[in-house]
Parts: sequence; C-alpha cells; structure tokens
Amino acid sequence: MNKTNVLEGDNQTIFITGSKGIGKTNLAATFLPPDRVGELYLVDSENSSNNFLNQLVENKLSVGHYLNMTDRFSNLPADKDMLNRISVGQLPWVTAKERQGLIDYYLSFVEHLQETLKPDKYSVVVVDTIEKLEAGMGAWVDKNKRLAGVDSVAYGKLWSEGVFPLYEALISGIHNRGVKTVILTSHLKTPWEDNRPVVGKVVPAGKKILYTLSKLCIWLVRDTANYDGAPAGLILKERYAKIGVENGEWVIKKMIPPRIPHCTWKDIRNYVENGVDMQNLSPREKLSQDELTLVEEMTTDKQLQLMILDAQKELEVMRQTNTPFLPSSAEPVVVVTQPAEDLVMAVKEVKNANPAFSAMQIKDAVSEKLGRDVNLPEIIKALKS
Repeated sequence: MNKTNVLEGDNQTIFITGSKGIGKTNLAATFLPPDRVGELYLVDSENSSNNFLNQLVENKLSVGHYLNMTDRFSNLPADKDMLNRISVGQLPWVTAKERQGLIDYYLSFVEHLQETLKPDKYSVVVVDTIEKLEAGMGAWVDKNKRLAGVDSVAYGKLWSEGVFPLYEALISGIHNRGVKTVILTSHLKTPWEDNRPVVGKVVPAGKKILYTLSKLCIWLVRDTANYDGAPAGLILKERYAKIGVENGEWVIKKMIPPRIPHCTWKDIRNYVENGVDMQNLSPREKLSQDELTLVEEMTTDKQLQLMILDAQKELEVMRQTNTPFLPSSAEPVVVVTQPAEDLVMAVKEVKNANPAFSAMQIKDAVSEKLGRDVNLPEIIKALKS
C-alpha cells in the first residue's frame, strides 16, 4: 500500500446517493488517486462503470479487480420496479423464481468476495449500486429465517432482525480483509406514507442502516455553476470534525459545510484539511430552500413519530457475528437508562434550531455539543421526553 490521505480512515464506510447520471460512479471510483487505482475493488451492478473503465484504458491504468454482476444476472426485477415494492413495504420479489434469483445474486457476490478479495491487497471496495444486493440479502433472510435469527414473518422484522445484522457483518467482513474504505452508492426513490407516495419528494434508496454505519453520507445534485459538469454535494452526515482544547474547554470544529459546491474528493479533502468558517458560509455552501426541503426528514408530528419508530428498528441491528459474511442468531440486547438533563436540553436546542434534522443528524450534533459520543437510544429517549 502507498501513502494515505486525510480521507482514509480505518474501517470507514461512505454512502453516496443521487439521481441517475449525476456522477455517483465517477465520485465513488475516483476516491483513490490515479497512481493507486490498482488498490480499487469495483463491483458494478448495472454496467454503470463502462465509461470510467474505458477512460482508465486510455490512460493506461486499470482497477485492481472489477466484478460485473449484471453479466451474471439478467433475469432479476428491474431496479425501478424493485424499489417501488420496497418503498411500500412489500417484499421486492413476486415469484419464487425472482426470490431465488436474488438469493443467487447475493450468494454469488459473497462467494466472489471470499475468493478474490485477498487480505491486505485492496484499500477501497466500491459497490455501485446496492439495491439488488439489499434485495438479495432480504431474499436470503426470508428463506433462512431461523438461521438469520428472525422470529417474525412481518416485513419490518425481516429487515431489522435479519438484513441489518447481515449488512453489518458483510461490511465488517470486507474491512477484516484489510480494506480501509467501503463506498456504497444508491439511486433515489419516492417515499411512501399511509400507503401512498409522498408527492414531490425523493429519498435515498438505501436502507437507513447505512446512515448508522457511514462516516460520510453525500447526496449529489446538479449545479449549473460548475463549468466542468461536476455535481454539488449535500452533506447528510459527516464525521470529520476536529476536537481541540481552548482555555480548558473542549472545542469542536466542523470542517465540512452543509453543501459542497463542487463535489470531488479534492474539494472534500480540502475542506477536511483546512475547514470552513461556519459563521460565514458562501451562498453556494448553504442549502437552498429547495435543497433543504429535499433532504428534510421530519417536518410534522407524524414524520417525527415515523422517524422515532424507524430509529427504534435500527437499534435492533446490534448482534454478534460468527463469520465475516453471515449472521449469528444471537438476540440483540439494548439497555437505555433515563437520559440526563443536559442531554435532554441539548437535544431540545438542536431540534429547535434545526427542525429538519433526522435522528442521526441530531445524534451527531448533540455528540459534538456535549463533547462525547451519544448513542441513538439516548437520543430517542430524549426526543420522547
């Protein structure tokens, strides 16, 4: 392995979402500098890497390993149809043949990792995109409920008790092979509420466990001010803040603005290294009203209730794993005591100042405010208070 840079933390996961053609693949695949692209293990689920790979050939470069899952599986549900099913809480397959096809997809992916992801050979694994892999894990859990530790046939339990631990185990298994950074991409989908689509709103297609597991979450959007066609990046979550001490007090400095006007790794690295004046952001570093509406996750009491329920489901993912890629049947144990008064006050202040924040965003902001890592169960208790 060659020299690292400031963005290469140990065992980190990065999540990138956005519409088709926005630049998710290019951003994910260019995390490493050109002279280290041989350390990249690239998984392509929809032939979206063709242009990137062709450009590498022209520059006499090549990735360390390329896995084209599309060539192996052409009879799976279309992404759009599959996402629609998942959005409304339905299993993403209709027939037993479709379910088996998704299981084969997932198992083929894992088998290929086992055989070709050699220890300490690759520093970055990119999975572009993760929708079929998620559905494949769901299909496997549905067929193997006992092995996966799922004690209910409910759709939500399938994901919270079965797929989420599988997700964690899969990413942990990849990191255990010496991979420092796992980058996952997803498309956008229309959310559903009360059995109907929410008009004029889109959300990332990946399951929300990704927000828990990720160090950086970016939503790419178009910005016509970028002459080179680069997207802007809306920061949904980031953990690159710097902690210092001034006059005997902890000082936590956010390094990345809410919006990265020209979103490349060079731009992100510049922010992480040099920071930004959060009190004097440029207009392009601030979320527009449309963008704020785009990313907000709770603006009504109903949405707050849904967010709390969703976060509670996320708490069920913690369980021990016996192997790098498969879950055990151990039941998760979560113990939450009554939240301290300072935590409740901090949550209230953050929520009042940022009414569009999700539970995970509140968690991050409160952790910085209190100078300690607050867990999600504490936040939920404080929200209920």
